[in-house]
Amino acid sequence: MSRQVVTRFAPSPTGMLHIGGVRTALFCWLYARKHGGRFILRVEDTDLSRSTDDNIRIIEEGMAWCGLDWDEGPVVGDPSRWKGPHGPYRQMQRMDLYRAKIQELLDKGLAYRCRCSKEALDARRKAVEEAGKVFQYNRGLDAGRGCAEAHHDASQPAAIRFRMPVDGDIVVADLIKGETRFPAESLDDWIIARTGEAPGEIGVPTYNFCVVVDDTHMEVTHVIRGDDHLNNTPKQIPLFEAFGYDLPAFAHVPMILGADGAKLSKRHGATSITEYQAMGLLPSAVRLALARLSWTPKIDGRAVESAEEELLTDAQMIQLFDLADCQKSAARFDMDKLQWMNQKLIQRASWQELEPHLRPFLPEAWAAKPEDFKRAAIQATQKGKSLVEMAEALRFAFERPAAFDEKAVEKFMTPAVRPALAEVRALADYTHEGLEAGFNAILERHGLKTKDLAQALRVALCGRPVSPGIFDTLLLVGRAEVAARLEKWI
Repeated sequence: MSRQVVTRFAPSPTGMLHIGGVRTALFCWLYARKHGGRFILRVEDTDLSRSTDDNIRIIEEGMAWCGLDWDEGPVVGDPSRWKGPHGPYRQMQRMDLYRAKIQELLDKGLAYRCRCSKEALDARRKAVEEAGKVFQYNRGLDAGRGCAEAHHDASQPAAIRFRMPVDGDIVVADLIKGETRFPAESLDDWIIARTGEAPGEIGVPTYNFCVVVDDTHMEVTHVIRGDDHLNNTPKQIPLFEAFGYDLPAFAHVPMILGADGAKLSKRHGATSITEYQAMGLLPSAVRLALARLSWTPKIDGRAVESAEEELLTDAQMIQLFDLADCQKSAARFDMDKLQWMNQKLIQRASWQELEPHLRPFLPEAWAAKPEDFKRAAIQATQKGKSLVEMAEALRFAFERPAAFDEKAVEKFMTPAVRPALAEVRALADYTHEGLEAGFNAILERHGLKTKDLAQALRVALCGRPVSPGIFDTLLLVGRAEVAARLEKWI
């Protein structure tokens, strides 16, 4: 019987949750969901100088906002709790397991204590580099000068190094990049635990060690991660083998570049997922745009081409996702494409789907509004490119204009239109049909065009000649407030 597919996203909380990381998490999530497997969120916080609780919270909240729900991992905002049978899911809370595994390697002679000081290592590195070679601990020109054969006991504080193989190639069979070979002689004995504070103490384990123990302990079958980790893999494979663990399948996804082909950075726009949230983008649009970076979905063996085909639902992405359809080269991120997708998804969504996403951008008074108001407000502004734009378009429904567009006042607030404004103020039937009938009757009595009266009303009610449809505008402001705002102009 085949094993259940298990993927994991394991970010380091050393900064904001970057969209490159979210894209990796999305691929892990899609793969697990397609195969009916489990998706794990694990926090790799062994970089004590840079990892913070705030960054962990941002990761958890960012993942939750993106809709990338995890089957195992931390409970958002509570470091003492988790869900899943393999917790805790923060590495600094798993030290006992790591140290037991390191002791196992020491006992088998597969790891050794290294007492080399930083100064001694720097001096040896300098000498090797002056000879025109690359420094490798206990390799090349430095062979025999390390601690590998000294068999140091635990009487002094020491780092722990893993004995790497010395012959042959270490082969990384990658589901995206294909086979990559690393000569064993090019890889030195690497530190799996930093120097402890006391004799015999095993210090904080390093990332490359912890990730192997965690992936095995958590039964991860597919390691999908950024290709900046590809060079870590030949270090990790011998460690899997030293423990007698089965290797997971590896898939290294290419990096994301800006539209100009340069490494994605602030000058290309937002790079943190929280910035995309603040821009008023739908999580579904972010998921779709990121999924299309390095992945070309195929329908019946044919790559999607038309704009309509590109707007995949989550269910369609899960059904179609295949690592074999991921490209090897770096992907270019197109902010304009993301915004286009966002607008299209806003237009396609029901008002009930949009409401919880729009709510954070609106005043507190929104929560008390009845459903009819919310439905009308959302449907009236659903042409907006973002939730921020929709919320801005609804500002008039919650607050009187603080200022008025002077040019619009001069153009639209004519002597001919002011008597008509007084009649609008007196309208009593505040249904869409009632307002339309009353409005048309006023136009006919005063010999006005629709634009004349509608634009004057927009200026009076909103401060500018821009708003949703005029009847929607009147309904959203409300009869009593319309009368109060028109008082100034009649």
